Amino acid sequence: MSPGVGPAAGAEGAAQDRAPAEAADRPGHQDRDGAAQPAEEGLFGAAADPDAKEGRSGAGGAAARIARESRAAFSLHDASTFISGDIGSVNFHLGRPQRLLAGPVPEDELRRLRDRFTEPPQYRELKEQLRAEGLLVLSGQPGTGRMFTALSLLDDLARGSVSRLDPDTDLSALENDNALAQGHGYALEPAAGVPSELRLDRLCRLLTERGCYAVLLAVPGPGDPAGLPTRYHRGHAAAPADAVLHSHLAAELGAEQAELGGAALRLADEPDVRGALGLEDLLPAEAAQYAALLARCVTGRLGREQLTAECRSFPAAQVRRWFAGGPAAEELPALRDAAYRISLAVFGRGSFTTVAESAELLAWELAVTAEPERVVGRPLLGDGLEARLASARATTEMRPQPLVAGEDVPVRTVRFRGEGLAPALLAHLWEHHHNMRGPVLRWLASLCQDPRDDVWTRAAVASGELCRHDVAHTLSELLTPMAEAEQARRGLFVATALESALGDPQVGPALRALVRAWGNSPDGNLRWTAAAVLARGTATATLGEALGRLGAIGTWEEGRLRAVAAESAVHLAGSAPPGEALARVRGWLADTRREHQDLGLVGTVLLAEFRTEELWNPAPQLQGMAKWPLALALCTAWPEHAPGIAGLLWTALNTSRSYEPALAAVAAWLRGCRGTAWEEALAGFLPLLVFKEDDRQRLLSLIDELSEDPDDPLGQEQTHRLRQAVEKVGTR
Repeated sequence: MSPGVGPAAGAEGAAQDRAPAEAADRPGHQDRDGAAQPAEEGLFGAAADPDAKEGRSGAGGAAARIARESRAAFSLHDASTFISGDIGSVNFHLGRPQRLLAGPVPEDELRRLRDRFTEPPQYRELKEQLRAEGLLVLSGQPGTGRMFTALSLLDDLARGSVSRLDPDTDLSALENDNALAQGHGYALEPAAGVPSELRLDRLCRLLTERGCYAVLLAVPGPGDPAGLPTRYHRGHAAAPADAVLHSHLAAELGAEQAELGGAALRLADEPDVRGALGLEDLLPAEAAQYAALLARCVTGRLGREQLTAECRSFPAAQVRRWFAGGPAAEELPALRDAAYRISLAVFGRGSFTTVAESAELLAWELAVTAEPERVVGRPLLGDGLEARLASARATTEMRPQPLVAGEDVPVRTVRFRGEGLAPALLAHLWEHHHNMRGPVLRWLASLCQDPRDDVWTRAAVASGELCRHDVAHTLSELLTPMAEAEQARRGLFVATALESALGDPQVGPALRALVRAWGNSPDGNLRWTAAAVLARGTATATLGEALGRLGAIGTWEEGRLRAVAAESAVHLAGSAPPGEALARVRGWLADTRREHQDLGLVGTVLLAEFRTEELWNPAPQLQGMAKWPLALALCTAWPEHAPGIAGLLWTALNTSRSYEPALAAVAAWLRGCRGTAWEEALAGFLPLLVFKEDDRQRLLSLIDELSEDPDDPLGQEQTHRLRQAVEKVGTR
C-alpha cells in the first residue's frame, strides 16, 4: 500500500517496508546552517533531535507562550489610536497650552485653584516646613501636580500674593537686588537645576529677611529619591486621582453637580471609556483633563465616540512629554531614561533584569549615535530602582515565567502602569524621531542573538509593531536581511515579527505577497523563513492555502527543507480543528513521489513528538493540555480524528525510514505518562495502533524493554496497565 493510507486499507505494503531499507541513492543536502547531511539522515536530522534547535521552526513552549503574551500588549489598539500633532500641556487650565512666565498669578486663576485643588499626602507637613524655613524644594515627577501644590502652599502663606518666575531666572540675581517683594510667594522650576545647598542657604536667609516664601520644583535624579541632597528637599506624592476627579467634576458641573455628577462618575467607570485611557492611576493633571471630558460628555457637548477618541490620546501625550526635544535631551542621563522606557515598551511584563540590561545596551547605541567618539560607561551606585520606575510610570510584580528548562519560576517583572503606553511609545518614535530608528533597529537585531526566549521573542514582537508603522523601512533595514541570513533564529525572529503585522488591514496584503514571493524564491533561506511564517497561520487566507505552500517548500530540491515545512504543518494542525491538516499529511503519504512521502513521514513523527505548549497558536479546544503530547491532545479534543491520527502513526511505525523515530516517540509517551493527566488518553489510544499481531507484539516488546531499563524502569503497576491496554484489543 501507499505509506499514507493507514491500517484500515491493509498492511501488506507497510509490512514489506517495515524492515530497515537501504538509503535512497540521492545526493546529500544542506540544512539552513549550511551543514551537509546524507540524504537518509536528513529525513529527520534536526527535526528528530530536540537539541538541534537551530534547524527547527519552533523554539519550544517558552518562546510560543512569551510571543502570545507580548503580542497581547500591542493588540489593544488600531491605526487610529495615536493622534499625530501636538497636544498642549495638561495643567490647571485643563489642556490649554501655557508656559509658566514671570509675573503674578492672576486672581481668577488662584480662585480656580482654590475651588479645584486636592491636597496631596503630607500637605500640612510641607506647609509647616515652608512656613518655618521660607524655602522648599519640592521634588517629584512632572504631571504629579507639583506646581499646583506649590501655588497652593504659597497662596496659603502669602495670602494671594503669588508669582511664578521664568525658568531661566538667575537665583543669584535675587540675592543682590530688591526683586523680591515683601511678604510675596514665588514658584520656580529652574531650567539649570536646583542650586547647591550653599546658595539655597543664602536664598533662604534673603527670603526670611523680606518675609517671603519660595518653592522650587525639581525632578528626582536617577538615584534613590530617599537620598535627597539638601534639608530643603521634600518628595512630592501625587494626590489620589479619584479625589482630583471628584473635585474637578464638581467645579466643571457647578449647579448641575447634583443631577449629573453621578452620571459622570458612572461614565468614568464604563469599561470602554476606562479602557480607552490605556493608563492606570491617572496623574492629577490627567484626572483634571478626564473630568473636563466627562463633564462635556454628560452635558451633551461631546459625543461618546469623541470621548473615547480623546481618552486614547492620553498615553500619546505622556510619550510626547517623555521624548520632548531640547539640549538636555541629548545628555547621557536623558538618553538612559529614554532607553529604559523603550526597553520597557519592548520587554514589558518580562524580567526586570532583562529590561534593565537591554536598556543599558540601547543607551550605549543612543549615546554613540549622538556622539560617535563618546566613551559611554554605566553608573554603578547612582541608578536607583524607585526613581527609574517613577520616571517611566512603571511598577514591578512577581509573576511566573518559563525561564528555567521551560518550567515556570517566580520572577520579578516590570511593566508600564498602563497598557496604552508601550504601543504609543513605539508609534511616537517611528513617526516623530527618525534618527532614533537606526540605533533602535541595531539594538533589536543584536537582541536576536540572545539565546533566551524571553529576549529574542519579545524583541521580535516589537519589531512587528514597528513594521506596522513603516513597513518598507523596517523590512529593508531589519527583517529582510534576517530572512536571508543562515541562522535559523533570524528566520524565527522574522516569522514572530510578521505574525501580527500580517493581520493589519493596511500592510497585511503587501506582507502576504512578500511571504508568497519568499516561498517561491530560489534562495533556500528565504523559503525557510516563508515556511516559518506560514506556521503562524496569518500569512494566507485559508488553512488549505498555507498547507499547499508548505507542501511545495517541503518537496523543493528533493526535500531540502522538509523539516521546517513539516513542523510548520504540525503547528497549523494544532491551531484549528485538525481535519484539513491531517488530510493533507495523508495525501503526502499516499503520493507516489518520494519527496512527498518523506514530507508526510516527517510531519507524522513530529506530530507525535510535539507537546501542545510548543504550538505557536494552539486552538482554544486545547486549553489546559499544555503538557500533553499534541497527538493525544488532538484525539481528546476531537475524538472523531483519533483513528486518523493513529493511522498516520501506524504508517510511520511500519515504514523503514521513519520506524525508529516513530517508535522513539511512542516510547517517550510510555515512559512519561505515569501520573499525568494524559495517562488515560494514552491507554485509550494504544489499541488504535494495533492492526495485526505484529503491531501488538511490537508494543508489548517496547513496554517490556522499558520496564527492564536499568536506569529508569517503568513501574510494575504502570507496566501492567499498559500491557493490558494493548492485549485486550483484537486484531484483523
